[in-house]
Amino acid sequence: MGQRPDGKSDLSLKVQHTIRKYQMLRSGEEVVVAVSGGIDSSVLLHLLHRFSQTEGYSPHVAHLNHMLRGEESQRDADFVRDYTRQLGLEATISSTAVKEAKGFRSGSLQESARRVRYAFLEEVAARVGAQKIALGHTRDDQAETVLVNLLRGAGLPGLRGIPPVREERFVRPLIETSRREIEEYALQNQVSFVTDSTNLKESYLRNRIRLNLLPLLCEQYNPRLPESLAAVASILAEEEGLLESLASARLSSVLLLQDKGRTALSIPVLLREPVALRRRILIAASRMARSSDLPLSHLHVFALEELLSAQNGSQLSLPGRMVAIKEYDRLVFTEQVRAPFPGWEHPLSIDRLVRVPEARVRLKAEIHGRSEVDLKQSSPSRAFFDADGILFPLTVRSRRPGDYFYPLGGKGKKKLKEFLIDAKVPRGQRDDIPLLVSGEEIVWVVGLRIDERFRVREGTEKVVMVEMIPDENA
Repeated sequence: MGQRPDGKSDLSLKVQHTIRKYQMLRSGEEVVVAVSGGIDSSVLLHLLHRFSQTEGYSPHVAHLNHMLRGEESQRDADFVRDYTRQLGLEATISSTAVKEAKGFRSGSLQESARRVRYAFLEEVAARVGAQKIALGHTRDDQAETVLVNLLRGAGLPGLRGIPPVREERFVRPLIETSRREIEEYALQNQVSFVTDSTNLKESYLRNRIRLNLLPLLCEQYNPRLPESLAAVASILAEEEGLLESLASARLSSVLLLQDKGRTALSIPVLLREPVALRRRILIAASRMARSSDLPLSHLHVFALEELLSAQNGSQLSLPGRMVAIKEYDRLVFTEQVRAPFPGWEHPLSIDRLVRVPEARVRLKAEIHGRSEVDLKQSSPSRAFFDADGILFPLTVRSRRPGDYFYPLGGKGKKKLKEFLIDAKVPRGQRDDIPLLVSGEEIVWVVGLRIDERFRVREGTEKVVMVEMIPDENA
């Protein structure tokens, strides 16, 4: 495969084979081609333009000037514009100051640039109606990625490298092609390109691997190391895919909550899973809770496993400004620690339904004669109180510092904070619990316990019944 009669490699045949192998492109599809102006993306565009005449692809060029390299960045944009015109193709060329982009502070410069670039490509694809977005990653990029992740201590998800196809949308036709083959193709077909000077800066780990480590390993250990690493990545990708599918199937049995920026797992159920699946469930759950693409290293995963048996309230900081918190028998992932709670309050009038959006419930209070109610119908969502002991109007509010009440069946006065801890209410949910208040006194910690002082007694003549109803519209 990929050999001409004279014995030389024909890159176009090899790339066409990769496209068919992974079903990257179909005849008639519009494809956005990400072109930086470097040799890889310039050759990719040359090939796809060449294929379009026989395969029916319709390439649209996209280039984003990140405005990070001054005149050199503008030079790249001008080159892509001229190169596209020579090929007779349409292009979208835009500029964005990455350092001023939203979310820049939340990650490294490279991560921010990548996030902005992918958003730009998605936007262009939507505007031109493209089904696919083609990227110029090569087999050498694959090898570098595997080494980068290995040195950073990534687990199997990181060692599987760059996927040929991601989300059935992003495709990499050059992923099985070496940089040497690309250089030969550019020379033989007079493909012009520009060079990014930052690719020569050894302050970046990937550059040091490409310029120093990989050549050293090839020279002294394995001349075909990039090919070997790419093969390993392909094998691990298939095996990781199987394990991920198994973990996804088991995740639903472990998942307790995915709401309001929080993902919660049942620790007892999680601990019953085999170690390999348990770790992948942890990775999958963390991915659900965050917007960053930063992977978890194996050290992060090991630390998460230790958190499962840590004391209540223990926390672990993770990449992408995410935090994992041990809350009793739950492991909670959240993107950031909550800001100081502002509090909320709503009046509760008799015979009127009041919405409490903060707690996602509705409450209704009614007054009945003692003989008209059945106290046996009391439940976590329905409570009865002695009307004579209540100061109207009632209020529904969130907790406040210093709150206390007299829990029914308890031994007297108790701080609300201590009661919620004893009731094993997770810290992140305590601000969401509504409190029914008469004057300044807590009548009912809604859904949990009423106050002893307001219970219905033998001599009670009028009863206040309060019901809690889930608010489906909240």
